[in-house]
Amino acid sequence: MTRAVLAQARQYPGQERQFFEFVQKNPQMQQQLRAPIFEDKVVDHIVAGAKVTEKTISKDELQKAVEALDEM
Repeated sequence: MTRAVLAQARQYPGQERQFFEFVQKNPQMQQQLRAPIFEDKVVDHIVAGAKVTEKTISKDELQKAVEALDEM
């Protein structure tokens, strides 16, 4: 979280301290910074547990599979 705050604070040269204090006092801003970090952790967890296999298919088979997903 600290890295995210510092990265955002760098966008405001000379006002880093004010930005940091703003984030400390503003729960909504904290949530906005925390959300992408949480999302990245969730994606990393899912990818780590995924079993991926490769399968060669034709263009038509791929198109049918995509259409089937669109119908869901």
